[in-house]
Amino acid sequence: MNIEILKQAVMDSRDGITISDNSLDDNPLIFVNPAFERMTGYSAEEITNINCRYLQGNDREQPELDIVHNAISQGEYCLVTLRNYRKDGAMFWNELSISPIHDETGAVTNFIGIQKDVTSRVLIQQQLRDEHQSLEQMKMHFEQLSIKDGLTGIYNRRFFDTQLEIQCKIACRNGDSLTLAMIDVDHFKSFNDLYGHPAGDKALIRIADSLSHTFQRGSDFAARYGGEEFVILSNGMTHDQAKLYVESLCQRVRDLKIPHCASTSGYLTISIGFSVQTFGPLQPSSALVAQADKALYRAKQRGRDQFFQFLDV
Repeated sequence: MNIEILKQAVMDSRDGITISDNSLDDNPLIFVNPAFERMTGYSAEEITNINCRYLQGNDREQPELDIVHNAISQGEYCLVTLRNYRKDGAMFWNELSISPIHDETGAVTNFIGIQKDVTSRVLIQQQLRDEHQSLEQMKMHFEQLSIKDGLTGIYNRRFFDTQLEIQCKIACRNGDSLTLAMIDVDHFKSFNDLYGHPAGDKALIRIADSLSHTFQRGSDFAARYGGEEFVILSNGMTHDQAKLYVESLCQRVRDLKIPHCASTSGYLTISIGFSVQTFGPLQPSSALVAQADKALYRAKQRGRDQFFQFLDV
C-alpha cells in the first residue's frame, strides 16, 4: 500500500488514533492524529511523550483501567469504554481499543490505540436500561437520574411515585404484601419559627438519615414526600412486623434528641400512619397512599409522637 495513502487515512480519520512506545518507561504516546486532538482538546505538543492517563484525571476508580494495564503488561489486545475528560474538564465516554505491534523477534514495541467518542450511545443505553431495570438496578444509576431529594439526599417524590407503581405490580404478580408508612415531623412549623429554617433543614437531614438506615431488604426505601413528610415503602412484611417496624422508627427519631421547646417531650418527634396490603390486579397504587394518609391523620389526631394502622381506623 502507498505509504502516503496510509498516512492520509490516519490523519483524516474521524476516530482518534494514538501510538505509544512500549519500549520506554510508562508507555508514553509518541503520535496522536488530529481527530484525537479535537476529541480531547489537547494539542499534540501537550500530550506526546507522556502517558495518556491524564485523560482520566482523578477519576481512577474505573475497573476498565485494570483491563488496559493488564493488556499492556501481557502485550495483548483489549477493548474498553472509559470515562475520559477533555482539557476543559468536560467528561466524555471513550471507547478505546489497543492493539500491540511486534517487531521481527515477536517483542511488543508499540501499541496502537483507536479512540471513539461514544457518549451519545452510552447515554441512550443508560436511558433504555433505566426504563426496564428493577428498583435495585435503578439505585445503582441514581446519580444519572433526578431521583434524589436535594436537601436530605434520600429519594424524592418523583422516584417514589414511579417505584410505587412498579412495586405494586411486582407485589401483585408475586402475591406479596406491601407496607407503606407515611411520616410527618410533629410541630415542624413551630420548630422553624423558633429555631430558624437552617436549623429546620439540619433536623430534616438527620431524620431522613435515620429513617434511611432502617431497611432489611434491598428493595425497601425512604423518600421525602414533601416539606416535613416522608414515606417508606417495604414489601413482604406481616401486620405484626410492620407494627414493630414503625414503632422502631418513632423511637429512632426520639433518640436523636433534637431539642424542640414547643414539643411535649422537649424534642422533635414523628407521627406515622401505615397500611399493609396484598394487591389484586385491579387495585390502584393510590389506594395504599390514601390508606396510609388516613392513618397518619388519626395518629396526629390522637396526640402525635405515635403510629396508627389503617386497619384500625
